[in-house]
Amino acid sequence: MKDKIRFLDLSLETDEMVKTLQAIENVLAHGQLIMGPEHDKLEELISTYCKRKYCVAVGSGTDALYLSFKALGIKHGDEVITTPLSWVASTHSFVMHGATPIFADIDETLNIDPESVEHLISDKTTAILAVDYAGHPANYKRLKEIAQKYNIALIEDGSQAFGASIDEQPVGSFGLISCISMNPMKPLGAIGEAGVILTDDIKLYEKLIAARYSGMVDKQTCYEPSINCRMDTIQAAVLLERLPKYNFVMAKRQQIAQKYKEHLAQYIKFPATRQGVSHAYYLFLFHTNKRDELFEFLNKNNIEARIRDNILIPSQPCYRLINKNTFDKAVSAADTLLAIPAHEKMSDNDVMYVIEKIKEFFNGEI
Repeated sequence: MKDKIRFLDLSLETDEMVKTLQAIENVLAHGQLIMGPEHDKLEELISTYCKRKYCVAVGSGTDALYLSFKALGIKHGDEVITTPLSWVASTHSFVMHGATPIFADIDETLNIDPESVEHLISDKTTAILAVDYAGHPANYKRLKEIAQKYNIALIEDGSQAFGASIDEQPVGSFGLISCISMNPMKPLGAIGEAGVILTDDIKLYEKLIAARYSGMVDKQTCYEPSINCRMDTIQAAVLLERLPKYNFVMAKRQQIAQKYKEHLAQYIKFPATRQGVSHAYYLFLFHTNKRDELFEFLNKNNIEARIRDNILIPSQPCYRLINKNTFDKAVSAADTLLAIPAHEKMSDNDVMYVIEKIKEFFNGEI
């Protein structure tokens, strides 16, 4: 039987291992384990990559979101409109400030539907949190129009879509504040937790700089309590080593996705891709009414498929009493979506094996 095709392969090849260890050794040699020179260099490069004025490196993507809502002054009684289809941390990040989540439905790209958002705006709405689900950016042109019309903040969670773009404008550039996770699961990942916050607003930037270090302004003075959310220098050094190769990672994932689409379109339904979007393919997802059966079949054949986010956030026990809206498209997606391996460590033979097995399943050859 074929060796297992892993859903995500975080192992390092020899040359990657050597470069990663060298980056770590350099940090250990200079001894600036927190806020060292690699940390500052990473902020500079990511802000350039995302075409933003300011970048604040933090301890995780969740830290990035939590601090962003803190900087915006989100508080008890406020409402934040967000997507029901995401990892729970995106919603936790503002609920922990006392705000109430209002869940909109999704569109055919699996992202928050702007028309559903506008329908839910009330006099308590202070922000919209869009999550670029699976690597496809949300409809920021329309979301920005809505945010400006009602004078509310637009927050971009680009954690799953770093490197993606809309009409060549990069993810990380769309929100008043944009947040990106760089934990090991992400296409550009460190060897531990890491994240960044991006903005063009100098006042928000200054608040964020203080907020990530216990609220300290000059290492001596604290005007507002906060927590310690700094990125350690080792994670920054590893990310610096990996960033130059990221375009290759993106291209390989896009090539695999295209091959899947070419060979499997008659068997499964793919989420829509808006015109002008370059997809990051954090996940390669498709809809099928035989999701559970195909999941079992693929895993029995050493293909590590995954069922992701099948419990929507508003269906989680901690949010059930809050949820009063309907989101039929999100419910349907949660019941039919399946993710298959589509990462840069896969060989052409691996990709074709996945394709052949899916065809075998649907052609009744099992």
